[in-house]
Amino acid sequence: MPDAPSRSAPAERIGVALCTYNGARYLQAQLDSILSQDPRVHEVVIGDDGSSDQTLELLQAFVPRAQALGVRVEIVQHTRNLGYVRNFSDALQRCQADILFLCDQDDVWHAGRVRTYAQRFSADPGLLLLHSDARLVDAEGAPLGQQLLEVLVVHPAEVELERSGQAIDAILLRNFITGATCAVRRTLLTSALPVPPGWSHDEWLAVNASLRGGLDMLAEPTIDYRQHGNNQIGASRRGFLQRLRHLDLFDAQARQRTAGRLLALADLLRQRGVVVAPEHYQGLHALAWRMAWSRLQLYRRADVSLRWIGHDAPRLIARLANVCLAGAGWKGVWAALAGAGTGWRKPRAA
Repeated sequence: MPDAPSRSAPAERIGVALCTYNGARYLQAQLDSILSQDPRVHEVVIGDDGSSDQTLELLQAFVPRAQALGVRVEIVQHTRNLGYVRNFSDALQRCQADILFLCDQDDVWHAGRVRTYAQRFSADPGLLLLHSDARLVDAEGAPLGQQLLEVLVVHPAEVELERSGQAIDAILLRNFITGATCAVRRTLLTSALPVPPGWSHDEWLAVNASLRGGLDMLAEPTIDYRQHGNNQIGASRRGFLQRLRHLDLFDAQARQRTAGRLLALADLLRQRGVVVAPEHYQGLHALAWRMAWSRLQLYRRADVSLRWIGHDAPRLIARLANVCLAGAGWKGVWAALAGAGTGWRKPRAA
């Protein structure tokens, strides 16, 4: 007999957007962790991107279990592979609830996750996207003794930027917001979708939430983030030359994609009236100025060590090279140098 619904269930309805693709090996544990949440989620919308293993059989078996607990389930079988960005975008748009969790097929939610997130959203009507840290586990689910933000070498100052309403300065250089840890308020989707080419769904949702002052983070892990096959967190351990190769700086098609991605961001910032640089810098040149300015501001802080700067500076150089090769050219170099000089000399504006 199913458990009675929790009397303390939040007023806002909770939905889950789950995307699957040949995930049978790990999917069952994730489905179980969703149904074990208290309070219950109200709906689970699943987008399957053409699985050829036992994924669909597991999903079909999940439907009556969930429905017996009062959970609405919708399974969408895509006849052609959409890719994870379009699959997630479609699943999110099909959800009917107020607060929507993004869900990967191979992770496991911690007990109490839905309650914790629901309480934060209820307490802050302006909150649009909430994410958290994650515990890294191996393919069999055994803890690896590390957390996601630790391995990504995220400095507390970067988290502070996010919480201060200046998240764009953290996100411009890198994205440490992982979709599997995110929940969003449905109202965010109106302005954030569709996701432009070159962007992942979690990055673009985070950028849009940050520009509206609605981005926040939970310091504690709320999921087990499984490490297996190609899903390995190791980018933070790449050397400078490896990072350059990873960015495909000298590949013409990659540069074109990067240019489109950066121009989409510049256009969004312009639409929202966000001034990122002095007036005489526009487009990619403005982004180059802002990246250098904001990072040098960060490096000046007393709580930022030389060791962390040594880890982070290659990322800054690689990202600026990316901007310049994507179309900013030598003017982008001069804009970055000007931004760095200003950032080093002047304190951050309140």
